[in-house]
Amino acid sequence: MEHTPKEINEFTDTTLQIIWDDGHESIFLYEDLRAICPCASCRRLRKKSRTGKLPFKKKIPLGSQGMSPEKIEFIGNYAIKFVGENWCDTGFYTFDFLRENDSNLE
Repeated sequence: MEHTPKEINEFTDTTLQIIWDDGHESIFLYEDLRAICPCASCRRLRKKSRTGKLPFKKKIPLGSQGMSPEKIEFIGNYAIKFVGENWCDTGFYTFDFLRENDSNLE
């Protein structure tokens, strides 16, 4: 693990903020994190899809909780897991995976 989070915060009700040990700040939309879920089932669905994305889009009524997780759990010292109705139980987001999927890094 090259970089580790110094802080993980709910930045807004739709975004997650990670401040890394090197000072870099990542902001992720929960919707984007759900779309790249690393669990085996979601990876298989993305692989089968023509677009490489999850082949379904859940409609969320206005005013609902949306994609915001009910809670975020740490998995050891290497990952986080989002808990909630719209999240996979086995989707462990390793810190390396999150850092690699930060669109602000080039």
